[in-house]
Amino acid sequence: MDKMRKLRESVDACADRLDALNNRFSNLATDATRESVETWRKVKDKIVFDQTEEKKEPTAGPDVKSIATELLEKQGHGLEDVIDILMSDHNIELTIDNLVQTIGKQVYITALRKDAGDLLGNAISYSQIASLWNDLGRPAFGGDSWTARSVSILVE
Repeated sequence: MDKMRKLRESVDACADRLDALNNRFSNLATDATRESVETWRKVKDKIVFDQTEEKKEPTAGPDVKSIATELLEKQGHGLEDVIDILMSDHNIELTIDNLVQTIGKQVYITALRKDAGDLLGNAISYSQIASLWNDLGRPAFGGDSWTARSVSILVE
């Protein structure tokens, strides 16, 4: 079912990009492009697939999402640091995919943008960032792996 999740994320990323293009170039947007974005946003939550293997949140115990979000947003930790802290301090074991699923897309994007900004500030190129993120196993949007282009689009 991992392929289904990736497919859904890819279509979601395409819809987000198409919506941005529709807004930016409204004179070129058509009814079909506008309707396709609206339709996708209405039906995407109705797409069901088995998440039992992918989503391993504890049913009782600490609120993993709030702990992880606080570590990322308020304390400024990186994604991999959050995984380590959750394991060492809270005995919660997550993979990067589980963490991304737990914190949600917007928090993940914010964390990626912060990380990319820090790396760009240290004269690391988009290509090098993509390579690093692929080596770290960070889930990419709209494809199997990060590219210089996908990193640059994320930073925009």
